[in-house]
Amino acid sequence: MNIDKLSSHVNNGEIHEVNLVSMEGGSYVLHAILEGVSQPVASDNGATIHVASVEEARKVLAGVADIKLFLVQGNAHDEMIGNPEEGNHIMREEIPLRSSL
Repeated sequence: MNIDKLSSHVNNGEIHEVNLVSMEGGSYVLHAILEGVSQPVASDNGATIHVASVEEARKVLAGVADIKLFLVQGNAHDEMIGNPEEGNHIMREEIPLRSSL
């Protein structure tokens, strides 16, 4: 879904959160949770939007109404050693969508 569709879904109350997912290599991708399914946020040409920082993600989401934004990243130990038997340890922390800076 592109930013316009994301904004429309947020305004209609269909999306209540967006995840900023840390990717290998230091970039992040945005995923919106629509009807319990994580969907990547894409550019108008359909390519998944990659951002380099939280601030860049905030700029991309500047036109979207207030929504919960979560930083999601894998556990560094799990990435270096391998996931433990008992499951994947994802770290998920809510961060402000609007910066006070």
